[in-house]
Amino acid sequence: MAPYFQQFSSAQNGLSSTGVVLCNFALAIFLAICAYTDGTRAKIYNKVTFPAMLAGLLLHGIFGGAQSLIYSALGLAVGFGIQFVPWMLGLAKAGDVKLLMAVGALKGWAFCCFGFLYGALAFGLISIPWLLKRGELKAVGQNLKGYAQIAMMTQSAPDAPTPTVTKKFVPWGVGLSLGFFVALGLEMILGKAFWFTF
Repeated sequence: MAPYFQQFSSAQNGLSSTGVVLCNFALAIFLAICAYTDGTRAKIYNKVTFPAMLAGLLLHGIFGGAQSLIYSALGLAVGFGIQFVPWMLGLAKAGDVKLLMAVGALKGWAFCCFGFLYGALAFGLISIPWLLKRGELKAVGQNLKGYAQIAMMTQSAPDAPTPTVTKKFVPWGVGLSLGFFVALGLEMILGKAFWFTF
């Protein structure tokens, strides 16, 4: 079993097979909790994110040594960096930032980056039925169409369109959690969260 787990990105940075299994288990529980709380209460709680960050650092330190601990800390920092600008612009909540930091600490920076991309795609897909159900999909489509037309005519990026969605929107944390589950599934199947050598 150990050779299989050595393919994983965390394992390649010094984390033992036991550490990989524990990090994957912790990640799955963490994502399930975050998806549930963000989907039902629009909250990602500090009492969930901070222990997950600490668990990631400790697991990497205990089962991988200094090299793996540095990898975990780098993942935590990258998770913060990815969400910092959206958070500053008011496009993401602090809980979303901490979600990415915890994922980075548990799985490393590469997993965090690719999982974030999958999460953005998942968020877009799950937003469509939510908007359709509330009758707001058409308004969003018209807004985006107008934005694209202005951009094509002026050959520059216009100001952001006026928001057309006034009701509670799809929680970002739900999409992110789904994306990280996809990344974890790819890692289980391919041995990495991405489909090319990195």
